[in-house]
Amino acid sequence: MTGERVVVVGATGHIGRPLCRELIRAGHAVSVFSRDPGRARLLVPGAADYLDWDPGSRLTAEGCGHLAAADAVVYLAGGPLFDGQRHTRAGVEAESRARSGALGHLVAAMGGLDLRPGTLIAASSVGYYGFAGHTDEPVDEASPPGADWWGADSAAIEQAALSARQHGVRTVLLRTGYVLTEASLASQVAQFRRHLGGWIGTGQGWTPWIHVADAAGIIAFALERPEVDGPVNLTAPEPVRSRQFARDLGRVLGRRAWLPVPAAFVRMGPGAVTDILVRGKRVLPAKASAAGYQFRFPALDPALRDIVHGTRT
Repeated sequence: MTGERVVVVGATGHIGRPLCRELIRAGHAVSVFSRDPGRARLLVPGAADYLDWDPGSRLTAEGCGHLAAADAVVYLAGGPLFDGQRHTRAGVEAESRARSGALGHLVAAMGGLDLRPGTLIAASSVGYYGFAGHTDEPVDEASPPGADWWGADSAAIEQAALSARQHGVRTVLLRTGYVLTEASLASQVAQFRRHLGGWIGTGQGWTPWIHVADAAGIIAFALERPEVDGPVNLTAPEPVRSRQFARDLGRVLGRRAWLPVPAAFVRMGPGAVTDILVRGKRVLPAKASAAGYQFRFPALDPALRDIVHGTRT
């Protein structure tokens, strides 16, 4: 697929920027929908258009025109959970409601078009599988939603996106894990460099991680493969326990992972998202692997080395 028109919402985010670079390099015309088109123009150079749109409002006639001309829409809006800020349960739920509302506006706009995009790709989370209870059983896209609030939260976002199917739009749901970027690792890297690095709690929980290059790569891959439909886990094929994650990061930084950190203490920092680090599940990218996606960073050590010692953001 070359020369396609792709609308990207959330293009200035940690996945959006590398995705747009990849799409533009491949010869696609990217239309960026952003609250701040001027800032987007600086962060995402080379796009075909930069349209002013607040996801909390309905699309303008101009926005609907861009949708009608598009072959696909990628919705990635919403801040990353690992950004050095504290995220409460109430805050996460409010963000999810905003995302569901914005997806509702997009789908409604699509439904009113005579010509509409053939594909919608929307960000969800591995939180869909829940974080209640420890298990070593592998989890893939066929696994049921979690019974905790994380599961209900992600399921609501997915239902908003799936309503696009009523209009004949192929809908892909990105169940995103812990995306490794320089920013997402910053807090842990700082702790290790102060010789205070370690794992959280017992260290037995799983970390469903993915290098940002593969997160963008799977999205670009899904755009080109019409057979990819429904949920897709945005995680690497080799998840590790949180204890192993800490040891690998320490080795990359030339530091020992020797200091277990009580989960209750960590919860005072990032807050509710501590669940992902303490009680994460063994999520596998079964659908991407079965479709033939070739991971650039299937193993954790090379992925960490690329982020820590490379130039990726």
